[in-house]
Amino acid sequence: MPLSNGSDSIVDAIGASAGSIIEYFINFGNEIGVFQTVLLDVIFVGVGLLISASAVLDLTRMKNPRYQSKITPASVATRFMIGPATIQLDLFMRAFAGSIFGDPMVEKASLSALSYTDKASSADPTSALLLVIVGFLVFVGWVSALRAMIAFSRMGNPQENGYQLFRAGAARLVAATALCMFQFVMDDIIESFSGQAGMFSSQLNL
Repeated sequence: MPLSNGSDSIVDAIGASAGSIIEYFINFGNEIGVFQTVLLDVIFVGVGLLISASAVLDLTRMKNPRYQSKITPASVATRFMIGPATIQLDLFMRAFAGSIFGDPMVEKASLSALSYTDKASSADPTSALLLVIVGFLVFVGWVSALRAMIAFSRMGNPQENGYQLFRAGAARLVAATALCMFQFVMDDIIESFSGQAGMFSSQLNL
């Protein structure tokens, strides 16, 4: 009898510990959702405005001999395009993802970490953990997308290697798209091995 009580105590302790870990992950997921909201609503807009403002500033001083070696029409034109694209990065990413995965898939996709982490608190432990992981990967994807846009904005700078910056920006943008669309990337991979679509998504009850 004492052995049974001891076993029950161990099982209860393990269950309580697992519950605490899941709760920690859910709280972490909620923070990720807040971080992404700040990233999209504040940082992306701010970076996009700064890129556009720097293009306008350089345009006004292009004829100044002091800056002629540092400013080119290509650098100004590049930033004039990349600045607004950074502000509207959500639409830009969806368009880019649509070219890779197809428009019907993108229409169903959620590129917001908050859409995943919000559902974690009401999901079963396994789904909650998956939701937080996917939410974190989506957040990392958006950070990679921001780094890609910053790399693109520097391509026309005569002091920089434009080709290397383009390669770096393109690689980051592809990686960002895959991370932001991680749910559907995994569906494609699982389907290629199992022949059944939606196996990963169905576990998230989305």
